[in-house]
Amino acid sequence: MKLMPRRAGGQLALLLITVLLLAQVITIWILAGERQGAMRSANRAHVLERVIDAYALVDATEAPQQERVLRLLSSTSMQLTVGSEPQLSWDEASNLSQRIADELDLPQASVRSALELDRASCVLSNGSFHDEIDEHEDHDERAEHAEGRHHEEEEHRERLERHHDCPPTIALSLGLSSGQWLNAEARPSNPTWLWLQATLTSVAISAILLTLTLLLAIRRILRPVNELSDAAHAFARGEKVQVQARGPEDIREVIHAFNRMQVQVSRAQEDRERLLAALAHDLRTPITSMRLRVEMLPAGEDRDRLLDTLQDMQHLAEATLDFIRGSTAEQSRRYDLATLLDSLCSDLQELGMAVDCQDSPRCVLQGQPEAVKRALRNLIENAVHYGQRASVTLDAGENEAIITITDQGPGIPEQERDKVFQPFYRLEQSRSRETGGAGLGLAIARTLIRGMGGDIHLAAGPEGRGLVVEVSLPVTDN
Repeated sequence: MKLMPRRAGGQLALLLITVLLLAQVITIWILAGERQGAMRSANRAHVLERVIDAYALVDATEAPQQERVLRLLSSTSMQLTVGSEPQLSWDEASNLSQRIADELDLPQASVRSALELDRASCVLSNGSFHDEIDEHEDHDERAEHAEGRHHEEEEHRERLERHHDCPPTIALSLGLSSGQWLNAEARPSNPTWLWLQATLTSVAISAILLTLTLLLAIRRILRPVNELSDAAHAFARGEKVQVQARGPEDIREVIHAFNRMQVQVSRAQEDRERLLAALAHDLRTPITSMRLRVEMLPAGEDRDRLLDTLQDMQHLAEATLDFIRGSTAEQSRRYDLATLLDSLCSDLQELGMAVDCQDSPRCVLQGQPEAVKRALRNLIENAVHYGQRASVTLDAGENEAIITITDQGPGIPEQERDKVFQPFYRLEQSRSRETGGAGLGLAIARTLIRGMGGDIHLAAGPEGRGLVVEVSLPVTDN
């Protein structure tokens, strides 16, 4: 089963939807990193603001009331205590300490800070977090007194925080004006993904609206192309349909060209028919005059031969005229092929021809029924004439109707089956001038059938005996 649509509209819609979904996925992926980083920064700034406010309040509170204030300010995410000694023995996050010192207008020595990652609050895959922390702790033990240890540790924690959505706990020791120290442990909340639900909802709504818009636009753009395709099929059946020019400019140009082509082809065909009709009318007069003169000659063998020659000339001119005209000038209309075929076989049976026609279900087509009847009559008469008996069946499919005519005659060699459709081509062995016509029967039949969008195929009969003629005609919804 192929997933790619067969029509241009479906392929274009699938391509646009695929590109749209890919672009939305990339956008969300980029937005997720930026949004999570912004939320981490905002959460840390919020925690620092709370610590700074708490410091200002505690420093302005008398010693007897500090314990009560500390209990009120403390929470599960921030623990505050006051002691004579700082909780941190050294300043690990100097950049953070400098920022807090500037905010509180304190000397650098009165501010100590550290960032501590809590393993229990971080869930990482394959133990990568624990391995990286253990490796870092071993490195700390080996280089405990190295000059750049504090900066490396801070960069390390920030990198873990950025990649694992695991914000570190902020430990602070701030010197109060009373000489005591305010010790704080505050942990910013983990960035949540609640924003992603709103983002996905917004993206889904935008994608649905854009997809519907694209589908409607594609349908509107390709509608003239579909109308042009229907008109081309109708023109192949001998119908002339002027297509209304609409849509984009390039499609309008194609429609204008198609309409001009229909006019030019129809005009050329009409000019040819008028020319041949005039030629046939003009030939009829001299042939009749010659026939009258010959009939006044004394009876004899020469007179009879001249009359036969004139008769052949008249038949040949009429047959040639029928072939050049192709289809008749009748208008295209709906007809029941099964009824037409049954009526034709009944007429031939009344004339004494051995024709068997199987009953068929109703098969309504759009075309020229008289032209179809003329072509089928020619083929059935040939089957009876050269194969003694003709068997006719109709198979109505979804896209085409197939009429099969089978005889028990000598058949036609495979290398000759295409040649017999050429004008005036005859198989001398069985279709001589005495037993056949001028060699235009099959040519006229195929011209008529092809004029309605069908075709005729020849094949060998069952067990290589006889000839099978298959006539296909298109089934349309018109």
